[in-house]
Amino acid sequence: MIMNAVLAVALGLAPPQAQLVRPGDYTGLIGRYSQATDRNGITHLKGFDIRNGRPFDIGVTPDGHVEGSVGELVVSFDFRKVA
Repeated sequence: MIMNAVLAVALGLAPPQAQLVRPGDYTGLIGRYSQATDRNGITHLKGFDIRNGRPFDIGVTPDGHVEGSVGELVVSFDFRKVA
């Protein structure tokens, strides 16, 4: 579920400065995507933005750094889970 929140921010659905992004709030807007974790622990999220068809390829490191592309845009930010 945390990956839905990461994608919501990366795709511009949720404001990056939000104190609390609820992952379930964006599920219908994100659509389907693939998720795989490589041997370095980086989670790769790949899919298409259902609003405009732009492909996205996002990497999420174990320490919360997010970097990748959404269409021709480059995204980069950090996140952390709150209890």
